[in-house]
Amino acid sequence: MSRSPHQRRLLEDEPAPPTEAVPPRQGRFAQVVVDQAGRALDQAFTYLAPEPLARRLEIGSYVLVPFGRRRLPGFFVGWTDEAPAVRLKAIQGLLLDEPLFDVRRLRLAEWLAAEYLSSLRDALRCLLPPGAGRAAQTLIELTEQGQSPDAATSLGRAPRQRQVFEVLREAGEALELDDLVARLAQGDATVTTSVVRSALDSLQERGLVSVERRLQRPRVRELRHQVARLSEAEKGWDEVLAEVRRRAPRQAEVIEALLEADADGLPVADLSRGAVNALADKGLVEVEDEVQQRRPEAAGLGGEATEFLPLNPAQQRGFDLVERALDAGEHRGVLLHGVTGSGKTEVYLHCIEAALRRGRSAIVLVPEIALTPQMVGRFRARFGDRLALLHSALGPGERFDEWHRILRGEANLVVGARSAIFAPLENIGVIVIDEENERAYKQDSPPRYHAVEVARQLAREHNAVLILGGATPSVETYHATQGEHSDLTLVHLPERIDNRPLPEVEIIDLRGETLMGKGGTFSQRLLDALAECLARDEQAMLFLNRRGFSTFVMCRSCGYTLRCPDCAVSLIYHHATRDMRCHHCDYARPVPHECEQCGSKDIGFHGLGTERVMDQVQREFPQARVLRMDRDTTARKGAYTDILRRFGRGEANVLIGTQMIAKGHDFPDVTLVGVLNADVGLNRPDFRAAEQTFQILTQVAGRAGRADKPGIVLVQTYNPDHPAIVAASHHDYAQFYEYELAKRRENLYPPFTRLINLTIADENKQHAWEVAQALAKHLEEFGVREKAGQRQYVGPAPAPLHKLRGRHRFHLLLKGPSVDELRGTLMTALERMEGDAGAVIVDVDPLDMM
Repeated sequence: MSRSPHQRRLLEDEPAPPTEAVPPRQGRFAQVVVDQAGRALDQAFTYLAPEPLARRLEIGSYVLVPFGRRRLPGFFVGWTDEAPAVRLKAIQGLLLDEPLFDVRRLRLAEWLAAEYLSSLRDALRCLLPPGAGRAAQTLIELTEQGQSPDAATSLGRAPRQRQVFEVLREAGEALELDDLVARLAQGDATVTTSVVRSALDSLQERGLVSVERRLQRPRVRELRHQVARLSEAEKGWDEVLAEVRRRAPRQAEVIEALLEADADGLPVADLSRGAVNALADKGLVEVEDEVQQRRPEAAGLGGEATEFLPLNPAQQRGFDLVERALDAGEHRGVLLHGVTGSGKTEVYLHCIEAALRRGRSAIVLVPEIALTPQMVGRFRARFGDRLALLHSALGPGERFDEWHRILRGEANLVVGARSAIFAPLENIGVIVIDEENERAYKQDSPPRYHAVEVARQLAREHNAVLILGGATPSVETYHATQGEHSDLTLVHLPERIDNRPLPEVEIIDLRGETLMGKGGTFSQRLLDALAECLARDEQAMLFLNRRGFSTFVMCRSCGYTLRCPDCAVSLIYHHATRDMRCHHCDYARPVPHECEQCGSKDIGFHGLGTERVMDQVQREFPQARVLRMDRDTTARKGAYTDILRRFGRGEANVLIGTQMIAKGHDFPDVTLVGVLNADVGLNRPDFRAAEQTFQILTQVAGRAGRADKPGIVLVQTYNPDHPAIVAASHHDYAQFYEYELAKRRENLYPPFTRLINLTIADENKQHAWEVAQALAKHLEEFGVREKAGQRQYVGPAPAPLHKLRGRHRFHLLLKGPSVDELRGTLMTALERMEGDAGAVIVDVDPLDMM
């Protein structure tokens, strides 16, 4: 893997280019990053820029360039006076009228690519509008000569050319290359794309076919519709109406509707089209084509306050800190650490309003926007149309329109999930990241960025305030607030709003306990508490971080377990669909009637998932109204919000779910939270396992007793003395932090070191292992083995999830005080790997150690 110019410049600490607008031309030759994946393409290529095209080029222009025998799209990234010693080709044209990014955002992409060892092309694609990506396509059709009756006579001695020709003639229209290859390959295994290309070259030379390489149309376009408005009438409209009503009552109805409408008019689709056309012919109505905005459905659950609420002293301290930084125009980082229900969202709202009032913009990131409809509803209620939503739960058209609203300056507040950090906002004043500890902020495909770190970089560029909020901040973030020279200020919100008490948490030791319910789910204490809650007509939430009905199916005779053929995991039984399913690759199969190993019919369903819990609650409490919330029940668009609305209206009194129910919800009638198994995830082979257990328990416990009714949380566990569980039961972050920090220091994990996780994956297990060993050898060769007496890499070894989606996986973990040094050494080692480097997945500052 060679270092691209942008990576070399950033890693060698060369000065950054200016962020102000670049003059129209700063050199004779254009630099273009080809919009095509590939390690060899990770560089800017040099092209000629003929006039008048050169005068139209701006940083971020999307252009079409010749590349070998193809024409590909690319991003114009600058000018140079240095030309390679080859014959240069010219840029062939602009693909879009407006640039996709500016110099400042280009600089962000360069930082992103260098920081996370991705290609610049992958980093630049983070900046693109939704649905704007275009792929190159090859279209083939017969020429006029090729359509003549005797055209095929010259192909008698060229069977492959004749085969291609006949398929095109039979199609009777232009075919894409992939489609042509697929048709030819039916029943002929020797057909490949390269074989077809060779035949097409010959057919082109004979003048029988034309081959056009162009770009596919955008997957998402502007949605347009016709709008009708009243023209300037020569008479008064009362007089016009009187005349029209006698002869054409339908036309009169249209006039009356338009008179009641405002100056924006009405969509023609909502009126009688015939009447509108007749009125247009008379000059009484004007019809125009306009862009129709696709607006996301309001995400709130209803009843959100539109007025800003007064802040208590602790909240005010945080707001004052942010306001002073905004007034000074300086970058500042704030960690807003507050217990559940302490009013962090209200502080966010005040800080955002302060930024907007000063003419600046704001970004709010939430871990998964579909999981926080109440919070999003509060933002919509306060800021109205100034707010734009960006997240994957929207349709492609909605995302496209919201992105362009932001670009046009119609929205200056963006609320969204991880990728919303790249929204095209100008003059950012505040960036809020709620629940900053959440793993959802880490991208799992190139570039594998962490949105918190991107936000930090963006805040520096804009001299903005970065607000990190949460009840359970990550150990690394909390540690960053310590010390005199920290750029992150800690603001603590120690109490709930109106001094409401935190719920009492009771640990239930399952050791020696006889669990109740079919299959053993409930302790007697939890079963009794649920009965009492329902008798009081209150609501309960039951938490289990496993979906499905049974977590594995096993033969009771020989112990054989059904496993996914492509992943190193057991299959999960789903009762609703009556099948076994892999939660990693979605492989599914029917439940066998007999053991595939020994033929026994004694097949047993074991383990516990949310689907089984729902079944057991309904059996134990037939009168209970039960809802379930997990990935299976929320797959349909809008299903998540619908479930929460129904629960909020009291249509159900028990909500069972995975981590989806753990955070962001505020239901006043919830007085009981039951954690069915606190040990799920506690023994994962991940140094953050205890931290994640503490965080999820603290969050789910915070759903109880959020109004005037006191709440109780019952935690079932086989590890009642584990420090993470004990600290969560006391709502004691400081206690857990001290315990976890000591462990991290002893074992040299963040925040006392930086990590780069290397995953070597290949369908051939032996090859993957050989690549992992070769990489370890190169790393040791460059001195990574030991530094200051400390081992700097661990492995290679099989990954905990040693097979995933058909690929065998091995891990190497790099450790060091400086990720820059690790990154530079790794890049040198990967260069030695040559073609095998493609099997190596690089994850800087990893969160998933599986």
